[in-house]
Amino acid sequence: MKYGHRISDMASMTPSTRSQIRTATHFVLAMLIGVLFVRVRCAVAASPSMTPHIVTLACPYHISNMALHTQGNKLLNSQNKLVVLHGVDLPSLEWTNRGDHVRRSMRAAITQWHCQIIRIPTSVNRWFGQAPGQSHGGRVYRHILDQLIRYAARNHVYVVLDLHWNDMDRDFADLGQHRMPDHTCVRYWRLAARRYMDYPNVFYDLYNEPHGINWITWRDGGICTGETKTTVVTYRAVGMQRLYDVVRHAGANNIVIIGGISWAYDDFGITHGYAIAGKNIVYDCHVYPWKPRWKHSFELAAQKVPMIFDEFGGTGSQLAFGRKVIAYAAAHHISWCAWSFHTQAGPVLIKNWHYQPSAFGVLIKKALKITKDQ
Repeated sequence: MKYGHRISDMASMTPSTRSQIRTATHFVLAMLIGVLFVRVRCAVAASPSMTPHIVTLACPYHISNMALHTQGNKLLNSQNKLVVLHGVDLPSLEWTNRGDHVRRSMRAAITQWHCQIIRIPTSVNRWFGQAPGQSHGGRVYRHILDQLIRYAARNHVYVVLDLHWNDMDRDFADLGQHRMPDHTCVRYWRLAARRYMDYPNVFYDLYNEPHGINWITWRDGGICTGETKTTVVTYRAVGMQRLYDVVRHAGANNIVIIGGISWAYDDFGITHGYAIAGKNIVYDCHVYPWKPRWKHSFELAAQKVPMIFDEFGGTGSQLAFGRKVIAYAAAHHISWCAWSFHTQAGPVLIKNWHYQPSAFGVLIKKALKITKDQ
């Protein structure tokens, strides 16, 4: 059928021809509207500019006494008494949309292993709902985090909200562990800091394991490169000072945790002119047996600023190392979280999802029980 008829020719057409033209026209319009709807819907789902609303979750529990502050190199409570916390890392929300048994694991970590603090690694892109399989802008993902934090608060347990994975501002193209934060991380902390500001049991771990950069870039940001499977990406990294400022400008007074360079192993620059300007900051060191001279990496900083080992761990053949770390932390009032309360994210603390401890897990579970009984 030809559709090039002029309007003036319509009167000379048969009713059948006019009906066919109307039907074809409606079909074409319906197709165009459908394509437009799909494109708009996909754009809305994928657009990094579609951020969640800025909200503050009201805390239903009376936990104001859980608010902590720093003084010198100590972490103190509202009565200015020393606080030292021991717990585990609970990973999987960085690489999955819903986590691996995270609710059940949270309960086991608190009720069976007697954790006082639990670190939860997260993904900046999953927070915004940009991962495959997500919808509604990450609302389900954030709800899972809300549930974990509320459960911890109800049991008077602290949570470290850890920004673990980002994508170098490439809209999920290269989501993973990178050298430094990107600008999406700024948006993450602007929302997350405000969301949990009424939960004093939540610590904000600004960025997991900065590496491959110098102390100036660590503090102030700058041009940074990152390797992907196919290419090298250059992006403008955001420094730790800016991320800290974002948290405080959001109105949150929660404890902020900041790891040093070299995969959060080297804290030397903190006492040599690169400390972050601010208050209630705890510096982080990740201690593993394959890292040489582990005490040297943080000893000087630990004399002047509060420290936490929010990752340390090992295998069954590295128990002597684990005992040394636990003893050193106890002697110097350093909090710690052991990696990891998962069956596959090694080095592991549990053998299965019945939470049977690995050899290193036996050591950690015993240390946690000693803390509980003190």
